[in-house]
Amino acid sequence: MSTLPRLLATLGLLASVLAPAFLPAAEPGSPANAADVKRVTDRYNLTRARISALLDQRLHPTPLPAIPQNPFYQSPQVPADETLPATTPDNTESILVPEAADLSDIDTLRKYAATLKISGVIIRNGVPNLTVNNIPCKVGDIITVGPKDRPIYLKLVGLNTAEFTLELNQASLSVPLRL
Repeated sequence: MSTLPRLLATLGLLASVLAPAFLPAAEPGSPANAADVKRVTDRYNLTRARISALLDQRLHPTPLPAIPQNPFYQSPQVPADETLPATTPDNTESILVPEAADLSDIDTLRKYAATLKISGVIIRNGVPNLTVNNIPCKVGDIITVGPKDRPIYLKLVGLNTAEFTLELNQASLSVPLRL
């Protein structure tokens, strides 16, 4: 190695050792130093608050309600002085309340005939068919209505261009077709 690089390395080392002795040192109680420290700590606190705001939801999630509120159902307004009693969920199965015992066959026929979606009458191979709930039915076919766990079977016993007749057990009901 030549002498010039050795000389430069020695001068650099000497300058780094002696420079702090010749430069004025900042006093610990100086206003510039306290302002810098406050600015740095404020930034640190702001950054820490932003990090916690972003990560707290992931690290400590809040549980969703067991039964979410239906946005399409408006709950009744409770006056401020009244409170609703606390309800506790019970593990008993809900008891199905049967329809009224005095509901006759004709009443059942009227109830379910009103729920049928009648699209019209079509003729297939010379036989008139009534379109009920998007299904073509001819005379003698069975139409299933009611809940899936307890279906009710209505029989189509008559059909012409003006009306159709449904039967349940011994009761029958004629329903006019609307034009």
